[in-house]
Amino acid sequence: MLSHDLLKYWWLLFQHSKLIGQRTDIFRNVEDAFTLKHAFTFMKPAKIYVDIGSGSSPLPTLIHSHWQAKTFATEMDPACLKRQRTYMDILGLRADGFRTQKEDATRLTFADSSVDMVTAVSTIEHIPGNGDSLAMREFCRVLRPGGCLVVTVPTSAAYTEQTSTFYYSGFERRYDRATLQGRLFCDGLHLKEQLYLTSPVSPTSKRVFDQLQDVFNGQNPADVWYKQGWHNAYPDLSILLTLGLIELSETRVEESFGACLVFARG
Repeated sequence: MLSHDLLKYWWLLFQHSKLIGQRTDIFRNVEDAFTLKHAFTFMKPAKIYVDIGSGSSPLPTLIHSHWQAKTFATEMDPACLKRQRTYMDILGLRADGFRTQKEDATRLTFADSSVDMVTAVSTIEHIPGNGDSLAMREFCRVLRPGGCLVVTVPTSAAYTEQTSTFYYSGFERRYDRATLQGRLFCDGLHLKEQLYLTSPVSPTSKRVFDQLQDVFNGQNPADVWYKQGWHNAYPDLSILLTLGLIELSETRVEESFGACLVFARG
């Protein structure tokens, strides 16, 4: 995070999350900060911004609060839309500028070339079948020429699909290099930036792992963090694990466990 200038965006997210009562998370610390960095570079007050699969994300309300762009927080789950409306109430946002809306990412209701920015943070990997590819084509359709798309997904050395995981009770796929290209790249979208979440190789990180062996009992620290429920009990400590467990790389795809991608609409 430090070498890619993301920590200051994490700090904005941390402060905003405290305001709305939302916890921070090891991996979302990176994904959300990466997304916010590009939103702050691209957004302007008159633009239209759509977040896909908003869930409990602080991004839609934070980006709207900063830029006053017309913002749509979208979801399939009514409970998640209700949570976004709770954030609206806490922050005193007006419904004419910030809207919660039920949307299927594979069949968006927005008109062609009507949106300036779309974000889909840890979302499209949960759409079964060819839903991820359909969603990418929909994002391309609704974006205006020159529009910005930020997508983050989990990755692994080999492509996998699971009906559930220990941290998510639903479908999830992990992409390898071939399926990132084959499923997420489409005509009309041009890749501008890619960062991959990898395990650090620095001596400092090794020292951290060595000293915490008793805590994690020789297991993957991130797995233990979630299995023990520490992500809910000690969320404010998540940034320390983010800095200790994650190194961002532009090239180490095969070794990665997450990808952050930015596209421009041609």
